[in-house]
Amino acid sequence: MEPLEKAYYEVKFENKFLKAKGDAFQTFFNDLMGRAYKGDYMPCRPWGNRGDRKNDGFLKSERRLFQVYAPNEMKEREAIDKIREDFEGAKNFWGKHFDKWAFVHNASLGIPPHVQKEMLDLEQANPGIKLDPWGLEELRIVFRLIQRADLESWFGYAPNAQAKVRLGFENIRVVLETIASRKPDSRMPVKQVPPRKIESNQLSDGIATLIKEGMTKASMVDDFFGKWHDPTFGERIAVAFREKYDSLRGTMTPNEIFYEIQAWVGGSERGTAEHEMAVLVDLPPWIIPELKLELGPSQPRDPGEA
Repeated sequence: MEPLEKAYYEVKFENKFLKAKGDAFQTFFNDLMGRAYKGDYMPCRPWGNRGDRKNDGFLKSERRLFQVYAPNEMKEREAIDKIREDFEGAKNFWGKHFDKWAFVHNASLGIPPHVQKEMLDLEQANPGIKLDPWGLEELRIVFRLIQRADLESWFGYAPNAQAKVRLGFENIRVVLETIASRKPDSRMPVKQVPPRKIESNQLSDGIATLIKEGMTKASMVDDFFGKWHDPTFGERIAVAFREKYDSLRGTMTPNEIFYEIQAWVGGSERGTAEHEMAVLVDLPPWIIPELKLELGPSQPRDPGEA
C-alpha cells in the first residue's frame, strides 16, 4: 500500500477513535477487531437480563477477554469501580477460558495513575492473569493488520498515485462548489480546549502527509480560479473556510479541527479515489494557523487574495 493510502486510512481510523463514545465506541472496537482477526475474534452482546457476563469480546488465539469503557470523561471513582466489578465478574464466569484481560478505553493520551494502579493491584492479586490497558496506540497496532479490501469496505477508497494522475478540473470543481455552499454548523456544542493543549498538539504524521500530498497538485486550484467564469468564486471559498475554521478554533485540538474540516469539505463520504484526492488538494494549509508544519516553499495562497 502506498504511503498516501496508509496515511489516509490512519487519519480516518484515528478520527473514528476520537469521535466514538459509549455504545458507539464498542461498535467501533468490534468493527476493528472483526476486520483484523476475522473468525478468531468473538464479539459478545448482552442477552436479556443476563447481560454479557462482563465480556465485550474474546480473542480465542490469545485467550484474551476484553472489557470496553468509553465515557465522555474518565472519572476516578467510576473508572476504578468499573475495572474492579468487570474484572471480578469476568473471572467468576469466564475464568477458565482466559488468562489475559484487556481494559479497552478511549483516553487518547493514556490512562490516569489511579486506573493504572488499580490494574496493577488486580494483576498482583491474580497471578496467572495478565491485565493490560488498550488505548489508541494498542488499537492502532490492530488497525495495521487490516487488509486493503476491508479498509475500503470500512472507510471507502483512499487517494493514491493513480488518482493524482487522473485528477481533473471536474473533480476540483465538484469539491470547490461544495465548499462554497457550506455553512458552519451552529448546532455544534462549544467546549473550550485549554490553550496549552492546543499549543502542544502538533499534526499527526498522517495528517501532515495528507496536506503535503494535496499541495503537490495545488497549482490545479490556482489554474481553476484563473479560468472560472465567476471572479468572486475564490473569495467565497476563502470566506467559507474562514467561517468554518473560526467556528472550530479553541473548541478542539488542531488534529480534530483537520478531521472536522476534511469531513465538512466532503471527505467523510465514500467517494472515488479522485474525489478524495480533490478534497486534499482543496484543503489549504492555512486553515490551522497555530501549527508550525514544514510544508515546503510552494505553499498555495489564500484564494481570497487572488
